[in-house]
Amino acid sequence: MKKLFILTLVILSTLSVNADEQRETDVAFQLFEAMQLPTTFQQTIDQMLEMQIQQNPSIEPFKKTMAQFFEKYMGWESMKDDFAKMYMEKFTDDELRELIAFYKTPTGQKTAVLMPVLATQGAAIGQRRVQENMPELQLMIAEEGLRIAEKKRASKKVKNDSDE
Repeated sequence: MKKLFILTLVILSTLSVNADEQRETDVAFQLFEAMQLPTTFQQTIDQMLEMQIQQNPSIEPFKKTMAQFFEKYMGWESMKDDFAKMYMEKFTDDELRELIAFYKTPTGQKTAVLMPVLATQGAAIGQRRVQENMPELQLMIAEEGLRIAEKKRASKKVKNDSDE
């Protein structure tokens, strides 16, 4: 009888945990819909692919293949459960509901639509700045390479001197 009681408690606690996880997942998915995430997620991937092609036109013939690969491994359907877990770890259910309320406002809808555009533009700004300053980066890397090589030579010399 005692074993049956314990087994019942274990089953009920498992069901309770699963119900909590489902409830939280549902709230996260409601947020994603309010954020228009399934649509904007795909737009972001498409924009990043276009940006890559602009930077390296030789990959243009492989655009369709790359898009298929990204859809398979980075598409919304393949990522949504991981995103739900991520949001559930960072936000309480009440916070998720507050976000849902925000994303249902006109400002929230505008934010949802503009986020992929802003992310792409931000990435382009960062990439442009790196490219504009590439000679400085190359010089810094060369100087550091010389410093590392000198340090290795000095270390070998000390080792050779101590071996003698």
